[in-house]
Amino acid sequence: MTAVTTSAPKVVTPVARERDAGGATAAARLRSVLGMNLTPVPARPEFPAVDAPRLRLGPLGITVRVVVAIGILIVANLVPALLSSLVILIPGAAEIFGGSSPWGFALAFVLQVLVLGTVVLGAWAWMRGVERAPLRAAGWRVDRLSAAWLLLGVAVSAASVFAVTALLPATGPVRDEGAFTGEQTAPLMVALLLAYYLGLAFVQQGIPEELLFRGMLLWRLRERPVRAISVTTLAFTAIHLVSNGGQQSAGERVIYLALPFGFALLAVGLLLWTGSLWAAVGVHGGFHVGTYLALGCLPEVGSVASWVAIGSVQSAIGLALIVRAVRRGKRIPDGRATRAA
Repeated sequence: MTAVTTSAPKVVTPVARERDAGGATAAARLRSVLGMNLTPVPARPEFPAVDAPRLRLGPLGITVRVVVAIGILIVANLVPALLSSLVILIPGAAEIFGGSSPWGFALAFVLQVLVLGTVVLGAWAWMRGVERAPLRAAGWRVDRLSAAWLLLGVAVSAASVFAVTALLPATGPVRDEGAFTGEQTAPLMVALLLAYYLGLAFVQQGIPEELLFRGMLLWRLRERPVRAISVTTLAFTAIHLVSNGGQQSAGERVIYLALPFGFALLAVGLLLWTGSLWAAVGVHGGFHVGTYLALGCLPEVGSVASWVAIGSVQSAIGLALIVRAVRRGKRIPDGRATRAA
């Protein structure tokens, strides 16, 4: 039996057309499709490729990150303390920088900036060397809304502190202005004191501490938001066991933790809604601003009662914001994926 063969009509495929046009050959295309000659597809410019961190996110990795953040903060506060001690050893320095001298305020501002600079440098080194990400990923960036979010955080935090304090039973009269200015009432001195207290609230405490805890740590743990919020809030609260807020006993040191716990949750809540680290900075600094205003304008109240009341109110507001944000699908922001405004 003789086999009859027929020739099929020639079909011009897209691959053949590409070859005829000067592109890659059909064979090369086929090998690429079959995985024999794969070429990585470059990432889009606005979403750059991300290197895996050098340290895993298991229990050990999380613990190390918390310890590093606390360590950076400790070093940042020890450096200016050591520097100020060395300055005082200089002959005549005590007279120049002591008391209410403007040079003393200038030195204090330099030391505050030194704390901030040390934290930024330490966070940058950790982010680049271990997390393999730029510092902006942790929220260290400024856009056209940063100032607005900062002021929002200040307003919410300061208003809640002031309002709660005003509602507490008075235990003494209103403090006179000497509590802050001493015997100095000259406009220059008042301005210097205002700059000092604002520097203490924001430059020395608010910005560096938020960069470490609501920035670097919260960002790295962002894939599991509940864990991220829990770890960063508890770690931030724990370091305040050694803070000086008027505590008189070990029991009061524990009760005092209601304050940092409360404004830490409030800071996270506003960060989730605004997508900006500066809202958290505003909450932190605003807590201190509200405390200053309450001390200067309102009658004295019991310290322990104010700690519990303020901490409880700010915790409630923060938790409400966090729960609602999570239900609305809001996530801990990643500065790498956020385009500059």
